[in-house]
Amino acid sequence: MQYDVIIIGLGSAGLMVADRLNDSGLRVLVLEQNRRAGVKLLLTGNGRCNVMSDDNAEDFVTAVHNGKFLRSAYHKYNIKKFFDKHNLRLKQENRRLYPASEKSRDVVNAFKIDHIKINFKEKVEELVFEDEKLIGVKTNVETYYGKNIVVCAGGKSYPQSGSDGSLHRILKKHGVKLTKIYPSEVSLIFDDFVELSGVALQSVRMFHKKNERTGDLLFTHKGLSGPLPISMGEFVAKYPEDKFYLDFYPQLSEEELFEKLWQNNKYLNGKLPKSFYNFMLKYFPENVSKKELRKFAAKIKRYELENIKTMPLEYAFTTAGGVDLKVVSPKTCSHKKIGNLYFAGEILDLHGEIGGYNLMVAWFTGMIVADAIKEKMGVE
Repeated sequence: MQYDVIIIGLGSAGLMVADRLNDSGLRVLVLEQNRRAGVKLLLTGNGRCNVMSDDNAEDFVTAVHNGKFLRSAYHKYNIKKFFDKHNLRLKQENRRLYPASEKSRDVVNAFKIDHIKINFKEKVEELVFEDEKLIGVKTNVETYYGKNIVVCAGGKSYPQSGSDGSLHRILKKHGVKLTKIYPSEVSLIFDDFVELSGVALQSVRMFHKKNERTGDLLFTHKGLSGPLPISMGEFVAKYPEDKFYLDFYPQLSEEELFEKLWQNNKYLNGKLPKSFYNFMLKYFPENVSKKELRKFAAKIKRYELENIKTMPLEYAFTTAGGVDLKVVSPKTCSHKKIGNLYFAGEILDLHGEIGGYNLMVAWFTGMIVADAIKEKMGVE
């Protein structure tokens, strides 16, 4: 039997493609190596699933690496309306939208895929070509033939969720260009504060010469975690030669902080967690001189993170890098040379900041692919 569409992977992007093809009348086969759908999606937001951000188009484009690729999709598609029609009630916290139930399982269950044939526990091992034309896929079970192949296999992070990078190798083998792969949304390895493991700080700034973020930080037995370090992880991975710094008191400039400390050398006592404050006092000897006090203010404002590294890629929640967008049509998300090969989600060189952006990438690219295939096949 030949299928009209074969979808590789039933994560976020695969679910969106399958949903939009569910009532198309097309013969659709999904191949998922896990035992169930949306394994990584179920873990998103600690199980709460930050479905999307409420940003405007420009903020979205800024928050997503290569976001311009999806600018027209942002204006064309309404993600919130999609979930409204699927009876998934959302609630908003700041600019983030979550399922009202705070259960990621409800997001997975919202997708309508009852008319789609799904083969679980089947791992794609090869793309099948004949006379230089893509005609199907080979799994660990058998070979399937399809007119259109959609790769929704994710990146290389969190391999226990099924995103093991095997499709990267297969795509490269067949001449599909991929960019450099590195971790994003990842904790950091740093030795200085391991004795403070479990201590949290709020409103800390982390920066280097190209990027900066402000947010909460958690010291761990391996280094730094929490929203701030995780959001900066991709830059640590991307710019390993850069110097990175923490500003533990961004409310004041370095000069303003120095003046406050000169007036009262215990100014920060009570403004920072006691254990962290005591830890930092080793840079602050008794009977401190003006010069030493300036050094202390500089340490609070520009604590250099020497030899900082990210956790390995398999511990990252998101993969940065992927199929090079130069070889992909933004209108259809198909390969420019292999016209019946489509890509959606994390397999593409698109990734966003924390805040629902990576799921928005999956939703948008899934919508683009499904609608392009329906138009190509002449169905509504």
